[in-house]
Amino acid sequence: MPSIPLKAQVGIRDHWKKEDGPLQTTLRDLEGLIGHSVVIEPEWPLIVAELDSFYEDKNNLIAIVAGCVQAWAKSMMELLEDPAHADWTDTLLEKIPVRMRVFVEVAASASAATAWSEQRDGFVLSLPKKTVYQPAELFPVFRGGLLPCFEVKKKPQLPVRQADTGAADEWEGVEVDATTGTAQVAQAPRASYAPAAARPKVEFLPNMASLPRPDQLFLQPPYHLSLIHGHHQIELHCSHSPTLELLAEYLKRWCRINHADTRNASLLPPLPDNIVPLYVQPPAVSVTLHQSPFGLGELFDRLTLNTETSYSNRFTVTAPMIISLIEGVLGYELIPNQSGWHFRRDHEFKTF
Repeated sequence: MPSIPLKAQVGIRDHWKKEDGPLQTTLRDLEGLIGHSVVIEPEWPLIVAELDSFYEDKNNLIAIVAGCVQAWAKSMMELLEDPAHADWTDTLLEKIPVRMRVFVEVAASASAATAWSEQRDGFVLSLPKKTVYQPAELFPVFRGGLLPCFEVKKKPQLPVRQADTGAADEWEGVEVDATTGTAQVAQAPRASYAPAAARPKVEFLPNMASLPRPDQLFLQPPYHLSLIHGHHQIELHCSHSPTLELLAEYLKRWCRINHADTRNASLLPPLPDNIVPLYVQPPAVSVTLHQSPFGLGELFDRLTLNTETSYSNRFTVTAPMIISLIEGVLGYELIPNQSGWHFRRDHEFKTF
């Protein structure tokens, strides 16, 4: 991990951690409004590396980041204090029963943004990849991003196999926004893809500084996927995060309930005898995405499907169904002469 310049370290002390500074004062006010702690732990080496070219003075860089986070916190406080957005406040408190996590990242563009991440169970604050002179100017941008952040978004849908479809080629219409990494699926003819042989061969070792960060770099093919099958668990490793996100959303949507697992029953308050308790029972398979240790954005490199529980579970998760999704729907091809299950896709997913 790259080191933090001395002036940036001084900036973190003076502008970020200072208890009576503007940022920490604002965060305490926000905690008082929501009744929960606010946890923000920036990846400073990565943030400084991303914004280094825009700020000659690294102390000022930290001051701008702190100012942007303060503007974000103030925009949330305005929503919380507005009676017209009481429903939004209720939804927020349902989402953060214990603490509110905020992930500070650098956007891929010059535009600031914020969103709620169900996978990371917290807010994502994307700093603009440019020089910011007045962080307060981002206040309306953050407020505009916070207000619709809990709205239900259309989930990726898998295409329906036609009766006369005989080859996997017509299943390769999985479309992914190469800029944001958002996975969506739509049918598309394979002819629109450039063949793998058409891609130029890498002849020179690239300059490390010229490479984009991992959450952007690995949106480009080739995509590699490995499947590890155990007795109670299937584990998928993939270089293409949207592939794992799509599989997770699909499997969660169609997963049955383990009726033998009544662990949530103990969380219910006492009820009258004439009322039947209703509680959400855990799914038969625990579908979990795991954040990659590399990069700044939302990058997942592992998906686990687990049926192991202290309660009885009559369900097991099997590999053939998952392999069918990988090959038939997502267009990955099994790599021959390899021990285990290793797949590869050489064609980039189409973008809208």
